[in-house]
Amino acid sequence: MRRSITVFPRLTDKEVSAVVETRKQYARAFNMSTECLINNNSTSKGFLHKVQYETIKEGCPSLPTGLIQCARDVAVEAVKTWNAKKTKLRQKHPKKAERMRRPSMKEGCTMRYDVRTITLRGSQLTFSTCDRRIRTIISIPEFFTERYSSSEGWKLKGANIGMDRRGRVFVNLIYECPDSVIEENNEGKIVGLDRGVYNIVTTSDGVHYGAKDIRRVKRKYDHVRSELQEKGTRSAKRRLKAISGCEKRFVHDQNHRISKRLANADEDVSAYVLEDLSSMSMLRLKGKSNKTMRKWLSNWSYADLEFKLIYKCQRNGIRAEFVDARYTSQKCSVCKTIDKASRKGNRYICRHCGSSMHADTNAAINIRDNYITWVQKLGQAAVNQPYGWGATGRPETEPVGKTLTSKLSGLSQCH
Repeated sequence: MRRSITVFPRLTDKEVSAVVETRKQYARAFNMSTECLINNNSTSKGFLHKVQYETIKEGCPSLPTGLIQCARDVAVEAVKTWNAKKTKLRQKHPKKAERMRRPSMKEGCTMRYDVRTITLRGSQLTFSTCDRRIRTIISIPEFFTERYSSSEGWKLKGANIGMDRRGRVFVNLIYECPDSVIEENNEGKIVGLDRGVYNIVTTSDGVHYGAKDIRRVKRKYDHVRSELQEKGTRSAKRRLKAISGCEKRFVHDQNHRISKRLANADEDVSAYVLEDLSSMSMLRLKGKSNKTMRKWLSNWSYADLEFKLIYKCQRNGIRAEFVDARYTSQKCSVCKTIDKASRKGNRYICRHCGSSMHADTNAAINIRDNYITWVQKLGQAAVNQPYGWGATGRPETEPVGKTLTSKLSGLSQCH
């Protein structure tokens, strides 16, 4: 389990200049490492160290050895990711795969530090640069030290150091703690969650978390940005710089609030069931929606809400399960008849049985029922069950559920 906190140390002009020079040489070491790995078709740290260390040392004479190794590790990870994406893209678009840009780092990069290149003793922070090791006093908020104290096993494992747009040096401290074993609640009820553009989340119990405020803020900043960009004056550019990030921070705050309410629900909940929306980006690429819908989907922060909900539920012993998203909005939650024409705006009126309810609530109930039906068919949960295939190995007439336990553990380790 990892947590991070960002601090802004007070540095002199000379120390800021040292950080700037360190960023330049750090980026140079990264680019030299990635070039060597790609040319030699390798992703081995040992091979890179033997072949390229002396060359990097000559090209970056004042960069400390510890930072050279940090840049090397980041380069290896970047090349591995690049190779995986290229291999996946080559299967469908060979020409695009050949035109993929190689991983590179600009001089204004954010540097990764490890425990050898950065230390924190009390409130004294020290980190390596091209000039010398900088020592400064920082102040960490009390809420962070109380919640993630060293007595509970939290230790500093590294940091990211860079500069923001205002020219301030920031240090993003990364703390790590062994994952605590939390007993899962298997006796509570299962709740389905439907995510949407107009309602951020709708539960199968009929609770709606509306997106009215988020849509209002997005429209506001979209209008302001278009007006300022059209104006193009110096004052307009300063205003654009001043409001940058405001919309993003507001959306993150709303997602935090909603995920916290769901994770700390007063009711006895054992699992939340969500739709697997990992193919949303592919729908936009294939052009299956019009321009307005693509704009809404590109501004839809469903993945951020999913990430926040998963790690908060884990701390309370609540599982997060995923099911196939197909036909959940078109199926009647009462008679299970699939009819696209039954949905009219935000109401679902079944033309077969006549039941009527909110469309998002109907979808949330279907999400919950699909998971329950799938578990009953299998008798026990399975890992990465393919869509549309049951326990017998034959295709089903309706989409079945899917438990992404690997996805869950990966997300919990990232934050």
